Amino acid sequence: MSTVKMNKTTLALATGTLDWLRLISIVCCVLGILVAGYMAWAEVTGNETMCADTGSIDCQAVQQSAYAETFGIPVAILGLLGYVAMLGVLILEDQVGLFAHYGRTLVAGMSLFGFMFQSYLTYVEADVLGKWCQWCVASYVLITLIFGIAVYRIISFLKPLRR
Repeated sequence: MSTVKMNKTTLALATGTLDWLRLISIVCCVLGILVAGYMAWAEVTGNETMCADTGSIDCQAVQQSAYAETFGIPVAILGLLGYVAMLGVLILEDQVGLFAHYGRTLVAGMSLFGFMFQSYLTYVEADVLGKWCQWCVASYVLITLIFGIAVYRIISFLKPLRR
């Protein structure tokens, strides 16, 4: 008789209990990396991003504003680093003990920070600049989804402990 060693992913696939919320968060992080990576590339190379440039949508005005950098670092690079960090934790949740125990909390904390920072930047776009960047709005939607899922995952994890 052979013994089969199964990790959590194999076991989850075998039993049909895949963590769909984690998978959706991973997809959102990958999309966030694509959006923030494109914005970071445009910032570093000095190229303009593709933008609708209609009415109040003006990516160039947003990207060249004083709010496009924090402590001399382009906001897009900070966003890219944040999405990469969250993706790393999400992927390693079933591989590394630290992330297995604290991964949900780490993702919730990082996404909370990202959500609050992007909320501030969205406020700046709306009320200070009066211009919108479609890429920034896409990133805001993604970080909001990641944050919402992270909070739900923590609540779901803690629910059995309250009984």
